Amino acid sequence: LGGIDAAAVSASGADEIKVLDVGCGVGGTSRYLAKNLGPKASVTGITLSPNQVKRATELASEQGVDNAKFTVMNALEMEFEDNSFDIVWACESGEHMPDKEAYINEMMRVLKPGGKYVMATWCQRDDREVPFSDKDERDLKFLYEEWTHPYFISIEKYKEIIDATGLMNEVTTADWVKETIASWRHSIWVGVYDPRGETASRKK
Repeated sequence: LGGIDAAAVSASGADEIKVLDVGCGVGGTSRYLAKNLGPKASVTGITLSPNQVKRATELASEQGVDNAKFTVMNALEMEFEDNSFDIVWACESGEHMPDKEAYINEMMRVLKPGGKYVMATWCQRDDREVPFSDKDERDLKFLYEEWTHPYFISIEKYKEIIDATGLMNEVTTADWVKETIASWRHSIWVGVYDPRGETASRKK
């Protein structure tokens, strides 16, 4: 959880810890946070999709997760006041954002001073160090078109954008390719061999 856990929440002494899940989808990470951080945590998930909000709300109700709620909102133009959240969490939403700077700036804006920010996202390597080959460019183009992503940036570039806000202490980063490559290969396999989810449908 990026150094965030129920013990840390309890130790804070706060009556409530407000958590924002940016790009929550159907609420999987929001429910995970709500369950693991405990009843003092109030988790809000935002997404552009009303259907995702509906399904996320249903799943939270079915699983008895009362401290997670969901709303339709544009992550690039959030309606929250400045300094609204103790924790801002963004799991695999950055790659979908057409304006990475606006994405980061909005999350920094709504995060309280001293708050915690955790993000996991698809990145490209820093091509300022080693320029992309023609094959690299073709591979990126395929990913953009296949998954309808606008563009990727590097881990280093994300850190630079966050640092440029002047609102965070030292930013730490990590490359999780080794930890996630198996699930990535599986998603490629599913996309190529079972794009309509027919195999999964037959298993239910």
